[in-house]
Amino acid sequence: MAGPESSTWFSDIETAHIVSKAGDVDWTFETDVAVVGLGGAGVACALQSLEEGLSVIALDRFEGGGATVASGGVIYAGGGTSIQKAAGVEDDVDNMFNYLKMETGNIIKDETLRDFCEQSAPTIEWMISHGTDLRPTLYPHKTSFPAPQFFLYHSDNSLISPYRDKAKPAARGHRGYVPFEQGKKAMGLGNALFNPLLVSAKKLGLEVQINTEVKQLVMDEKGGVIGLKALRFSDAKKLEAYLKIRKKAKKLLSRVAPAIPGAGLLLKKARRLQAEAQDMADGREEIFIRARKGVVLSAGGFIFNKPMLNHYAPKYVGAYPLGTDGDSGAGIRLGQTAGGIADNMDRVTAWRFINPPLSFARGPIVNMQGKRFINEMSYGATMGIEIIENQNGEAWLILDKPLAMQALDDVKGDKVLNFQRILAKIAVRITAKKAKTLEALGNKIGISGDALKSAIADYNAISTGDASDPFLKTQGDAATILNPPFYAINVGLSAKLLPCSTLTLGGLKVDEKTGAVMGEHGVVPGLYAAGRNAIGVASWLYVSGLSIADGVYSGRRAARAMASHNS
Repeated sequence: MAGPESSTWFSDIETAHIVSKAGDVDWTFETDVAVVGLGGAGVACALQSLEEGLSVIALDRFEGGGATVASGGVIYAGGGTSIQKAAGVEDDVDNMFNYLKMETGNIIKDETLRDFCEQSAPTIEWMISHGTDLRPTLYPHKTSFPAPQFFLYHSDNSLISPYRDKAKPAARGHRGYVPFEQGKKAMGLGNALFNPLLVSAKKLGLEVQINTEVKQLVMDEKGGVIGLKALRFSDAKKLEAYLKIRKKAKKLLSRVAPAIPGAGLLLKKARRLQAEAQDMADGREEIFIRARKGVVLSAGGFIFNKPMLNHYAPKYVGAYPLGTDGDSGAGIRLGQTAGGIADNMDRVTAWRFINPPLSFARGPIVNMQGKRFINEMSYGATMGIEIIENQNGEAWLILDKPLAMQALDDVKGDKVLNFQRILAKIAVRITAKKAKTLEALGNKIGISGDALKSAIADYNAISTGDASDPFLKTQGDAATILNPPFYAINVGLSAKLLPCSTLTLGGLKVDEKTGAVMGEHGVVPGLYAAGRNAIGVASWLYVSGLSIADGVYSGRRAARAMASHNS
């Protein structure tokens, strides 16, 4: 296994420190459970552990919250949640399982997926019992993210074939409540889910060490993890200066959504500030924490570690990273130093959302051979991974003038979020290539004019009901493309003004009953992984809210396992 000595390690995580017995270490703190990374998975693990009667210290490299807080605040849940029932949405465990099986493939065992589905509705009740505000205002149509007044929606592919043919559509995207004005953006809303759990955990005795970076695991000679080493600021003035620079970076990142022009420049500036802050972190004091029951790794993915991403998933380096700079791969690397096996590391979710406006999704998308390859109503992550993995990262959305004008009307007023309106206007008014004929349009975008003309003729036959769609798009979902000028909008990876957002899905292999990290010869004693540090429900194909749901599920699973362990 590659380690810190390898040229492809791309991390400052250190080789595990091995001691003959726990007494050989001068521990700064002792606890039952040490949680590394206090995001959605970490806080769920901490709260469940405390409810099980265990003591917990949670450490976070930054201020806590992680990608969960930076997200749109959606948790994927079904099987008949109280929120679904209040909204009149019919769902059950079998139905949820049948749907998710199509999304998760064989990334986890069927028994694990079924347990996830069985635990889904009770998980929502658990969160509500701890103060999470979830509401049953339903948006029943297909969208990437609903308007601010809606808090339950279809955050997946369940409304389209073949999914709806195998599982009855049910809205499972549960948004944490935020006020209308705050909800006009689709990012930075995850506090609605995270904060109530954190408040409850602190009431039960959670100790939190923020701005504390875990660098090393401590193991005994038998191969078990017994604790960790971390670095924290001992100089108050240095910490104050460090936090001031990080605050500037965070403010930059909160100003616009990834889809807005200039977001890439703001991201680069923010990352420079983050690097500047990290340079100030030299000279921190070492602390050692003894974890009697276990160490839980819940420190996110590695989408913000560009060298690591380039090594494992080079196709995605040019995309826009989703998450926070805490998604550096540190948790995965920590697990590897203890003998844990990392897997699925080349799997990344890429988001190419084109609805809203709905009119975009009614048009055809073609590859560079002028051929359609997907149902354009598909969920954005399904579309994004198809474009990057199978279409060489290149694709074009084709519209005619009436459909383009209808798209602009679709995003007027309060029908959509601000960034969705801006994205649509940019696509139609600024980035679109236009031509009076399809042949000329094809030549402009590097596609055979004859091939494009033929593809549109076939598509029009679907829209008029004269042909069925091989990708199962319904007649009503397909617009007729007839009236010039014709528009071509770049929806590939190279669309600089319409960034394709990404996050990593790979992580550590775990025992699916306990969340214990797996090594070559079985579980690594005392070490668990949750959220994006682990292979889980959200590790193959992504749907909105599934990563947070998987984090809560896997965090609580690890807590229960540690509580049942006698040593």
